[in-house]
Amino acid sequence: MKIEHLIRKDFLTVNPFYGVKSIKKDLLKRRALVVQDQNQFYGVLTPNDILTNSKVLVIDCVSIKKLVNFEQSVKEVLSEMDVSNVDVLPVGKDGNFIGLVFKKELYNYVSEYNLELETIIKERTNELKRALETRDLLFSIIAHDLKSPFNVILGFSDLLKNNLRNYRIEKSEILINQMNAQAKRTHNLLENLLNWSRNQSKKLVLNHTYFNIGAVIDGIIDELKESALIKNITLRSFYPENLNVNADKNMMEVILRNLILNAIKFTENNGLVEVYAMVFDKDIEITVSDSGIGVEDRNKIKIFTIDNNKVKLGTANEKGSGLGLVVCKDFVESHHGKIWVEDNKDKGSLFKFTLPTQVFKDSSFKPRNKPIIKIEE
Repeated sequence: MKIEHLIRKDFLTVNPFYGVKSIKKDLLKRRALVVQDQNQFYGVLTPNDILTNSKVLVIDCVSIKKLVNFEQSVKEVLSEMDVSNVDVLPVGKDGNFIGLVFKKELYNYVSEYNLELETIIKERTNELKRALETRDLLFSIIAHDLKSPFNVILGFSDLLKNNLRNYRIEKSEILINQMNAQAKRTHNLLENLLNWSRNQSKKLVLNHTYFNIGAVIDGIIDELKESALIKNITLRSFYPENLNVNADKNMMEVILRNLILNAIKFTENNGLVEVYAMVFDKDIEITVSDSGIGVEDRNKIKIFTIDNNKVKLGTANEKGSGLGLVVCKDFVESHHGKIWVEDNKDKGSLFKFTLPTQVFKDSSFKPRNKPIIKIEE
C-alpha cells in the first residue's frame, strides 16, 4: 500500500513572511499550510508549530518535517509520523514538493483496507464452505441416486435373462419399458450433474440460435412417452404456430425435459401433464402443468436451491436428486429469464419460466392445439 493515491494536492500556500495572526483562521480550517515563496519550498506549518514557536512571522514558526517520497508505503510514513510526533508530512517526487499526507487519513485508509480484507476473507471462506458442501452433495447423489436406478435396471435385466423363455411377450415388454424409463432417468441425472458442475465452474457457454420452440416441446414429449406410459399419464402441448425463439437449444431441451419429468414423477396414475407457450409483450412464458400432488408454499423457493436436500418421492415412489430444478433455474437465469411455481387452480402445479428474447416469423400468432398424445396402458 503506497501513499501515492492518498496525497492531498489541494493545499493552501502562504508566504513565509506573512504574519501569524493573518493565517490562523486558514490554518485551523486546513490543519496544515504549505509555506512557499515563488519556487522555494520552506516547509509545512501546523497548529502545533504555532503553539511550540510563538513568533510573529510564519517563517519563524515552521518546524523541520521530513520530505517523504511519494513511493513510500503507508506503513513507513505512519512510522515516520510517530517518530517525528507530527500529524502531517510533505511529500516529494524527485526531491520536489508535490503535496501533503495526513495521519488521520492514512489510518482511515488502513482501517478501511483491513475491513475490506476481512470481508474478502469471509466471502472466500463462505465460498470454500459452499464448495465443500457442494462436493459432499455431489458425492451423495453419485453414491445414492445413481446407484438406485442401476439396481433397478440390473434387477429387471436379471429377471429377463433368467426367465425370458418363460415370460409372455407382454410381461417382457413391461419389464423392458421399465428398464428403458429407468435408463432415461439415470441418463438425465448424469446430464444434470454434468451441466450443473459445468455451470458452477463457469465453463458453460451459451450458443444462441433461432429455432421453433413448439417443435422442441413436442420432441421432448415424444422422448418421454415411455416414462408417462408406465403411469398412464396423458401428455398434451399447446403453442402459437411458427413460434421461434433466440436461445440455446440444448439448454431449452434440458429445462423442458427436467420440468416434464418432474411433472410425471409427481402426478398420479391416469393423470394429465400439459405444456403450453404463451406470448406476453416481448416475452414468451412456457408452462408445464400437472394434476399431481402440488408443492407446499414453504417449499416453492427451496425446490430451486441446491440446499434443498429433502427430496420427495414421486407418486410411484420414484427417487430423485432434486438437482433438475436447480439446473433449470441456472439455465433460465443465464437467458435473463425467470422461473417459478404456482398452484394449479384444479389440482397440482404450474411450473413457469420466461424467455425475454425471441423472434417470430408469423406475427399473427394463430394458436394451434397439438393432437392429444394419449398414453395407453
